[in-house]
Amino acid sequence: MKERARLGLALVAIAAALSSSPAAAADPQVLERARQLMSSGNAKQAYADLAPLEREMAGDPEYDYLLGVAALDSGHNEEAIIAFERVLATTPNHAGAQMDLARAYYASGSFDLAEAAFLRLQSANPPPAAQQAINRYLEAIQARKHQTVAGWTGWGELGIGYDSNLTGVPSDFGAAAQQSFNLSGVDPTGNSVKRHAAFIQGSAGAEYSYPLSRGYSVFGGGSVYGRAYHDETDFNIGAGDVHFGGALNRGGDQWRATGSYYMYQQEGAAPGDPKPTNDRRMGGATLDWRHAIDTKTQVGAALQVNAVRFPDNNIEDFDQIFASVSWLKSFERAGVPLLYLTAFASDDRAKNKFADGVTDKSKNLFGLRSYLQYSMTPKLQVFNGLAAIYRKDKDDFARSTTVQNGKDTYGEVSFGVSWQFRERCSLRTQYMFSFNRSNIDVYDFDRHEIMSNVRCDVF
Repeated sequence: MKERARLGLALVAIAAALSSSPAAAADPQVLERARQLMSSGNAKQAYADLAPLEREMAGDPEYDYLLGVAALDSGHNEEAIIAFERVLATTPNHAGAQMDLARAYYASGSFDLAEAAFLRLQSANPPPAAQQAINRYLEAIQARKHQTVAGWTGWGELGIGYDSNLTGVPSDFGAAAQQSFNLSGVDPTGNSVKRHAAFIQGSAGAEYSYPLSRGYSVFGGGSVYGRAYHDETDFNIGAGDVHFGGALNRGGDQWRATGSYYMYQQEGAAPGDPKPTNDRRMGGATLDWRHAIDTKTQVGAALQVNAVRFPDNNIEDFDQIFASVSWLKSFERAGVPLLYLTAFASDDRAKNKFADGVTDKSKNLFGLRSYLQYSMTPKLQVFNGLAAIYRKDKDDFARSTTVQNGKDTYGEVSFGVSWQFRERCSLRTQYMFSFNRSNIDVYDFDRHEIMSNVRCDVF
């Protein structure tokens, strides 16, 4: 009975508003055209059609809501806020207007108002799809707050898994060596032996951010990572990085400039005295830009300049220019799907020549990656990742004595599930298959990896 009474009062309020406003004569054809434009993804045209009619039609809840959605999805955030507030003035329980008003607050940078609105919606026990979208906004708001308040963020991770080809080599190394170097009867040794093993791994990281003024902030941090293989200790991995930089958040744009230094250590099993290792070091600088087209769509671009050095194998040393573009889209429907796409290219210039004084290992890379996430419940997501990378050597016979122009295609497929079992902790299990196909057979491989990790944000 209470629900019916509320509904009756709402209908009376709407009827009263309509009878006292010129909007009572709202043209249904105008509204229908706006709906069609919105459903076809043309929010800008819908807003262009609706906005000039505001003086005559403001106060009609149906018109105000369509105007608000069109304004929000075309970047007119302040106009959207006003339109949604008019809807809620006459229809306080309009769930769509409540949600979209919170989105509009978020898009305009009013994060405190947005957080309060999303928390009110969350307390009303919304449907699962709405709850998942609300959770994603609240997480984004917390990340934004970190950029405006001095303090630390940190995380830790522990995992176990199995790697079917931890050295990344072909199954028949002898045949591959025959094709690649015209060497017969070669048995694999050291790093050329195909190895498989279970492993345990762990990582941890922290970053401190300090806001300045007008959206500027500075930050610095680092992380460590380790992986230990069962009965393959020569291939245990230790890695770490430190980074620092500055950021600018202004409206829908985020800029981030970072300097970093990365260390990777792996002894390996290569013959020789002194024994060459798989160690490498990388120093670099990155400029990253991201732009929110609307509350559900983000584009980005990044440029990196890196110097990569191998202390025990300097023929592999190179300098790199790496460029990428990205697109992120969140769909507010069942499962709240999230899709991330990125394309990238690099120019890798070797620092050292072979004994002939002419040939080196310079190369170009071109690649695509995708990531898709779907929420089964607010705390349970399934995901899938895909990648394809093409490599082309710049110099003839750079990696083979028999193949002139080295070309590789690397592929990767992964899928898994993530479960947030506590507020700051999640369990992630995934399977990944990767492969490399090269016209130089010694670089061909297939690899299967399965792992489970528990990650917690500690502060």
